Amino acid sequence: MSNNILHYVNNNLDSHSELIRVLDSISEVRVFDKGEVIYNQGDNPDFFYYLKKGKVKIYITSEGGGEKTISVIGKNAILGEASFFDNQPRMTSARATVRCELVSINGALLTDIIRKNPRNAMELLKLQAQTIRMLSAQVDNITFVNATGRIAQFLLNATSVSENNSVYVTHEEIASFVGTSRVTVSKIISRLSAEGIVKTGYKFISVLDRKRLAEFGE
Repeated sequence: MSNNILHYVNNNLDSHSELIRVLDSISEVRVFDKGEVIYNQGDNPDFFYYLKKGKVKIYITSEGGGEKTISVIGKNAILGEASFFDNQPRMTSARATVRCELVSINGALLTDIIRKNPRNAMELLKLQAQTIRMLSAQVDNITFVNATGRIAQFLLNATSVSENNSVYVTHEEIASFVGTSRVTVSKIISRLSAEGIVKTGYKFISVLDRKRLAEFGE
């Protein structure tokens, strides 16, 4: 199984877009090692970023220090753009979960990219729409779907791009993502495993019966 199968949200740029070609051609990159913070909640947004390589966790932190995962993004994704565009302090933090290479995009670079091809602005607007849709779905899930349903939907989404229906993830990461406790996640995963719907191993879960799992998320 490959660690690259973990993609929780689909907010990446189209791999065939002109914007991807332009951003990939930029040789000046910033490297962040695994666990390194890219930006913090409350920071002033001088840049937004294009993720050339790696995987990044986007999260919010409560006053008590608790973390809630908003998304996990991979190669060809844009991050930190919302606060950059409205020039307000960042609402989220971002941390590299593996070694990452990012391109920093400031106002001058963005203006040049759009001036050369106005369609690049449409690509960025499309990404904004996808992010809003993802956040709306998360609010709906937390508000209207019970814990089992949220976990089922998470597993179905996370394994949808996997050839073997498996995802590398811990119970703690699932809990942070769906808005429940690790103990609750462990109990539900154990029950799904006992019923033959999923199979668990060290830091990975395989979905054996997608049809039955989907019934929990309805």
